[in-house]
Amino acid sequence: MMKSRHIFLLFLITLPGTTWVSAQGTTAASTPDNPFAEEENKLWQPYRITPRTGAQHVTLSGDGWELSHTDVPIIDPKAPRKDAFQTSIPNSVHWSYFKAGKLPHPYYHKNSDQYKFMDEKAWYYRKTFPTPTTATPGNYVFLCFDGVDYFSKVWLNGALVGVHEGMFGGPMVEIGKLLKPGSQNELLVEVRAGNWGNKAADYESLPRLASGEFDYSHRTGYNPRASGRIIKPWVISGGSGGEPFFSVGMWQDVRLEIVQPYHLERPYLTTTSIQNGKAMLHFASEVLVDTNSLGYQLHPWKNTQIHHYDGRVPGTTPSGANLSVQVELLDKTGNVAFTQEKPFKAFKGRTWFEDDLILLNPKLWHPNGLGEANLYTVRVALKKDRQVIDQIQFPFGIRTIERVASAGPRYADRWENWQFVVNGRKFFVKGMNFTPQDILLETSKERYRWTLEAAKKMGVQLIRIWGGGLLESEHLYTICNELGIMVWQDFPIGNQDTPLYPQDIWEAQVVQNIVRLRNHPSLAVWCGGNEFNPYSYGNAATMGILERNLDIFDKSRLYVRTTPDDGSIHTYPDMDPTWYGVGYRYEPWISETGMHSMPEANLFYETVDNKEFTGLGRMWDKSFYKDHPQFIHHFTEYGPGRVPRMLSRASHITDMADPTLEAITEASQVGAGEFYQVFSEKVQGNYPVTSGLMPWVFKRHWPVVAIQMMDWFGHAGAPYYFLKRTYEPTHVAIDIPRLLWKPGEQIKLTARVTHSLPQAIPAATISVQVLDDAFRPLWKQTKKIAVAAGTSVSSANLGEYAIPTEYRDRYILLVAELHDGSGKLLSRSFYYPRSLSMLEDDGFYQKYVSNPIPWPTLEKGPFLKPTVAKTATSLTASVVGQKQIGTDQSQLRVKVTNTGKAPAFMAKVDITGTKRAIVASDNFTWIAPGETQEIDMDVIWRDPTTRSKAILTVSAWNAPATTAKLP
Repeated sequence: MMKSRHIFLLFLITLPGTTWVSAQGTTAASTPDNPFAEEENKLWQPYRITPRTGAQHVTLSGDGWELSHTDVPIIDPKAPRKDAFQTSIPNSVHWSYFKAGKLPHPYYHKNSDQYKFMDEKAWYYRKTFPTPTTATPGNYVFLCFDGVDYFSKVWLNGALVGVHEGMFGGPMVEIGKLLKPGSQNELLVEVRAGNWGNKAADYESLPRLASGEFDYSHRTGYNPRASGRIIKPWVISGGSGGEPFFSVGMWQDVRLEIVQPYHLERPYLTTTSIQNGKAMLHFASEVLVDTNSLGYQLHPWKNTQIHHYDGRVPGTTPSGANLSVQVELLDKTGNVAFTQEKPFKAFKGRTWFEDDLILLNPKLWHPNGLGEANLYTVRVALKKDRQVIDQIQFPFGIRTIERVASAGPRYADRWENWQFVVNGRKFFVKGMNFTPQDILLETSKERYRWTLEAAKKMGVQLIRIWGGGLLESEHLYTICNELGIMVWQDFPIGNQDTPLYPQDIWEAQVVQNIVRLRNHPSLAVWCGGNEFNPYSYGNAATMGILERNLDIFDKSRLYVRTTPDDGSIHTYPDMDPTWYGVGYRYEPWISETGMHSMPEANLFYETVDNKEFTGLGRMWDKSFYKDHPQFIHHFTEYGPGRVPRMLSRASHITDMADPTLEAITEASQVGAGEFYQVFSEKVQGNYPVTSGLMPWVFKRHWPVVAIQMMDWFGHAGAPYYFLKRTYEPTHVAIDIPRLLWKPGEQIKLTARVTHSLPQAIPAATISVQVLDDAFRPLWKQTKKIAVAAGTSVSSANLGEYAIPTEYRDRYILLVAELHDGSGKLLSRSFYYPRSLSMLEDDGFYQKYVSNPIPWPTLEKGPFLKPTVAKTATSLTASVVGQKQIGTDQSQLRVKVTNTGKAPAFMAKVDITGTKRAIVASDNFTWIAPGETQEIDMDVIWRDPTTRSKAILTVSAWNAPATTAKLP
C-alpha cells in the first residue's frame, strides 16, 4: 500500500544477498525476479475501483501514447530513453512494434526471433492528458490500470507514485493532489517482463531427444511451469506451444475515476430465488464517507486478534448526512423496469448498504439454446440531500444456477454435484475450453465477438477459461452476457506448485478479479486452475487465499478447486472414440478431451516458407525438423503423444505416404472431426449419468498445428462442423458400437435422439440407411419414435446389418435421419465405418474389441476420399443474400443444390482469391441427390485490397468445384 504520494526512488540497483521484508512479515533474499524488493511505496492491494460513466469516468486508453525503452531501468524520469514512437493501448510491446511497421509480423515464418530482445528491456509508456474539470479540490481522482504485464512503476508529473507487481488488475492509486489544475499532466509508466533478470535459455539451443523433440529438462532460467514468485500463466510466458514468446506491456485499459468524498464502491447484486412470477434479488454496496477504500487493508498480515478492542470504542461516528441509495433496472429498450430508493444512515469511513428487491414478471437470462439471454442495466445512485452525487451501472441477468447430484454412482472421496440446473431446469451442458485469443495479448472487442459468436452458433453453452491462460478482458464476459454463454473461470494456475507465490500479491489479484467479475450473469463457475494439485503442500497457501476470498466476496458461484478432480476428468486417448461410451460411462463430467489436427493449408502458405512443404508424410521422422524449421516452429507440442495419433487418423482419409499440404491438412481435420463427432454423441447419449462435456479447445492463440476448432485467423476447420452438428438442439445419432469391423460381422444399428428443447416431438420418424462406398443402397430401416421434451435421450433399435464376407478393405456409409410428423428433416448424421482385412487376424481383433488400443495406421488403404470420389455427382450454387457487417465482415446466404444422382460427400462452401476467415452454418456435410441446402456464411475479409477478386466455391469430395459470383 502506498505510504506517501511523494516518495522518490533513490536507488534501484540492489546488492547481492540483500534481504527484504514482505507484507507477510517474512524475510527473503533479494533476487532477480523480485526487482521491487527495496521499494517502499508498493501499490498492490485488493480493492478495485469500480468504473463509472459520464463525467466521472475519463479513459486514457487508445492513441496518444509514446513507447520507448532502455537497457537498464531509469531512476530519473527525465533520463534519456531509446527509440520512442507513437502507439496505442491496450497492447503488448510486440504488437506495438508490428503495428508501427518497425518489425515484421511476429507469427510469420520465424520472425519471432526478431522479438526476443523485448523481455530484456525496460519499457516506458508516456502520455499527456488534461486535468478533468470534475477533478476539483476535495474530490478523489483515482488512476486505475486494469492490467499491466508484469512489473510496473508509475510517475505522474515527475513524482514517483509507486511500484506494482501482477498483470491482472492494478495499480490503482489516488492522484488528486498530483494533478495540475487546468493544465496538462505527464504520465510515465515503466513496464518490465515477469522474467526480468531470469530469462530462460533459448529453447532452440536445447539438445534434442532421439525422437527429435527438444529436451526441456536442460532449459535454465524462468520456468513457466514452476514460475517461482511470478503470478503469470504459462501459455504467455514461454510455456508449451508458446516457447517463442514472452508477453510484456500494458495489455488492459487505463482510466481515471472521479468521485466525491461520499461515494459508492463495489456493488454486488445476486438472484436469491425465482418463483411464482417473482425474482428475489439482494443488493449490497459499500458507501464511503470522507475516505476511500485504498486506505484500507483487507486484514493484517501478522499474527493478531483481528477484531479485539480492549475497552476502546470502535470508530462508528454517524456521518449526519441525509443519504439514500436508489437501485434501478432498465430493460433492453432503456425503460425503467424496476426502481427502489431507500434512506441510509452511513458512518464516517465505510458502511455497507444492503437491500432486498422484488421484481415482478422478470425476464430471465438463459444459456444458449434454452431461451433468451435477457439482460438488464443496473443503475445505482447515491443521493445526498436528494441530489445524485455518485452513480455506477453494470449489466445484470436474472437467473439461478445450481448443481445437484448427477445420476451415476459415486466412486471417490472427493465428488462434486455435476448436474447443472439453470432457472430450475436440468440439462446436459454443451461446453468448450477456451485459451487466450492471442498469445501476445491482442484483446480487441471485435476479435472476441467473432470468436464467441462462432461458439454460440456452434451450440456452446459454457466456455471454460483455462488455467494456463488469462483472467480475461472485460470484453469476453460482456459478450458472453449478451450471447447466453456461461463462463467457467479458472484462476491462472496451471500444472504447477506455487509455494513461492507472494501471498499479498496473489490475494490482491484474486480479490480484484472476484469483485470485477461477480456481477456478470455469464459467470457460472470459479475454479482454482488447470491440472495442478490443490492439496499439495506447495499449493496450500494459494488455495487457502482463494477459497477464503470466494467465501467473503462471492458465495453465489459454484466452485471447483481444480480440473480434473471431484468427478471431472481430462482424457486424451488414442483409440476408437466409441470407447467413450464404454470406459467413461460412469464419468459425470468430462472437462478436457480432444484430438490434434492441422489448420487449413492457406494458413501455412501465408506463415511458413513454402519450400518446406515436402516430405510431409515423414513428419514424425527424427530428422524431419532439420529441413522444416519454420513448419516445426508452428507446431504446438511437437512430440510422440501428438503427431503419430494425428497422422494415423489422417491415414484413413488420404494416403499419408507423401501427401500434399492440402491433403494432409484436410485429412487430419476430417480424421479429428470424426473423433469429435463420435465421442460427443457417446457422451451426450449417456445423459443423465454424464451431464457435461468441455472438449479441448475452441481457438488457438497463434497460427499453429494443435487441437483446435478454429485457427488464429478465426477460420473454422472441419472439427468445428463435426462437433457443431452434435451440439444442435435436436440431434440424431447412430450408437455405433465401433468404427472398425471384419467382413461378415453384424453391426447393431441403434439410433439415439438427444433433445434439449422444451417441446416434445411426439410423432417423429427415425431412419437408418446403409450404403456401400459407391453410394449404392444396401439396407434401410425406418421406425416411429416419440421424442420426450428436453433434456431427453430417446433410443430406437432398428435391427442389424450383416457385412458381406467378401466386402473387405472398404468403407460402409451409414446415414441416420430424423423427421417430424410433417416430414420435415430435423437432423442428419453420417458415418463411414471400415470393413478391414486386418481384423481377420484374430490376435489383432481380440486386442481391438477388448481394449482401447492406439488407432491403427492404414498404410495401404482403404482411403476414404479417393474411394468416394469415384462416384461423381454435381452441385450448383448461388448467393441469395448478403449483409455487410462493418467494414471487414459480411454475412452471405448460399443456396447449394445437388443436381446429380449420388449424395454429395463432404460438401464444402469456401471463398478463394483473397485472404478470409469463414464460419458457416454447416460444412464438410452430406447433401442428398436433388436436395437443396441454404448455408449461411460469416466472413472476415482479411485483405480489403483483394476482396474484389473473391470467388465463392462449392465442392464435394465427389463433385467438382463450382463457382458463383459474390455481390
